[in-house]
Amino acid sequence: MKFNSNIYIVLIGSFLLSATNGFAQKKLEEEIDVVRPYKPVLGDAIKIRRNPDFNDDNTAKPVLQYTQFDRQFTQNGNVNKVNPQAIPSEANAILPLFYAKLGAGNVSGILGEFYFNSAQSPTEQYGFYYQAYSAKGELHNQNYSKNNVGLYGKFINDSFTTTATINYRQNNNYFYGYPDTVSFKKEDVLHKFNNFNAEVELASNIDPNKTLSYAVKLGGYAFSDNYTAKENNLYLNGLLGNDFGTFGGAVAVNLDMNNYKDAGQYKNHFFRVNPYITLNKERLQTKLGLNLVANFGDNSTFKVYPNLYAELQAIEKYLSLYGGLTGDLQKNSLRDLSSRNPFLGANINLANSNERMKAYGGLKGTIITGLGFKFQFAYSSIDSLAFYTNNQPATSTENPFYGNKYHVIYAGEKNKKTTITANLDYAASDRLRLGFEALYNTFDLDNMAKPWLTPKYRVDLSATFQPTKTLSFTANLFNVGEQYALVDPAINSYRTLSGYTDLNLGFNYGFHKNFGVFANANNILGKNYDLFLNYPSYGFNFIAGISVTF
Repeated sequence: MKFNSNIYIVLIGSFLLSATNGFAQKKLEEEIDVVRPYKPVLGDAIKIRRNPDFNDDNTAKPVLQYTQFDRQFTQNGNVNKVNPQAIPSEANAILPLFYAKLGAGNVSGILGEFYFNSAQSPTEQYGFYYQAYSAKGELHNQNYSKNNVGLYGKFINDSFTTTATINYRQNNNYFYGYPDTVSFKKEDVLHKFNNFNAEVELASNIDPNKTLSYAVKLGGYAFSDNYTAKENNLYLNGLLGNDFGTFGGAVAVNLDMNNYKDAGQYKNHFFRVNPYITLNKERLQTKLGLNLVANFGDNSTFKVYPNLYAELQAIEKYLSLYGGLTGDLQKNSLRDLSSRNPFLGANINLANSNERMKAYGGLKGTIITGLGFKFQFAYSSIDSLAFYTNNQPATSTENPFYGNKYHVIYAGEKNKKTTITANLDYAASDRLRLGFEALYNTFDLDNMAKPWLTPKYRVDLSATFQPTKTLSFTANLFNVGEQYALVDPAINSYRTLSGYTDLNLGFNYGFHKNFGVFANANNILGKNYDLFLNYPSYGFNFIAGISVTF
């Protein structure tokens, strides 16, 4: 009996063990869902944020890439070209209705910013903003101030979206680039710019069930200074396109009417038509089109330019080759020229720049996850390329000049310009972003010895670090090459303005859900390099203050 009992015990134990194993194996075959907070990290498809969109169908006035570098003192104390990296959104986050920033700095700088926006809504968004800044440097009348106020709105329905903006900007600059041996009252060297602009746009919404797209934009501006210069502009843009999958097409039109008045008058109007088709097949994308430009007013001309683009994805997700051929008739307006050089004198000579041809090509893609790159080479042939030169010093007691006001001159025909650009953008995580940007230009000019006041190169290194939701740091280190300033055109004498390296740093900390502090330091390396001939920079400057959010 004892032997039989042992057998029963062994059999029962074996059964239980096998049942347990079977149950365990069944459990291992089940799927387990793990739920955790989602933290997005930019993947292989990342692109450099400042890459141009070659599929942009906006018919607004294109800008040639010979624009002067922005050499102005960083008026608002913010680090240039560095945007804080967004943190993961919260499911029930409520956007603030009001934001204000108040600060002061060492160069008698005063900063004030106020923003108000509507409550969150899927169908409407509108708001108001006001910005003010002023500064005073060490030199006599080295002053600057600006005011910027505006309204905006966006209204969305099932079929289309309507946006509207109204804005007024006032910039007060001073011609402080005169010798120490003379002195002027502040009001005698003031150069004030007033710019009122408005725009309204109606555009179709993206709908996967519809291939037809359209957009209409109407806008304009009134620009003037405190002397006699006035410029008025009115433009109307339209776009109509259709996409059939691998094949698509569109036509964009633009009417741009510009009137300039100083001692004389200049009427400069444009009508553009840009028809094009797109062909997309597997890894190849192409765009074939024309740019038809009619210029009328005081001048009358009609030109036809190519509008071609192709992109081949050589290595999926990692490497694309692209190239294009374009051209356009560029409008040089008083508003654009004065934004790049605020020390313009009176009676500026305005003329159009004819970009006969621009051929470009390059590489773009990702090296590793989060690291995007772009390299481009461009070659252009341009008529009437615009540059700045200062007025010549004169000793006349009735109407003396001190070389502190600038005018615009134009190179001749078929000027050659070569541009090489390189970009790297690394999103190491959702908290850290690093950037690199380089630009190199060479010119072969007709009837002009040098590309006046145009640096040959610029290199920028930027970083944004946000260790917590309430704390962020920004940095921008840049180097700008030397440039040449024409002194006496009669004998073609000029001065060389040395290149410079500088550093800007920024800091933001929210110590309360409604309050925070900020600090920005610019020109930390502290050299008073020349921005323009006779116009040294402000040197080291900082501004700090408090922010309020409700």
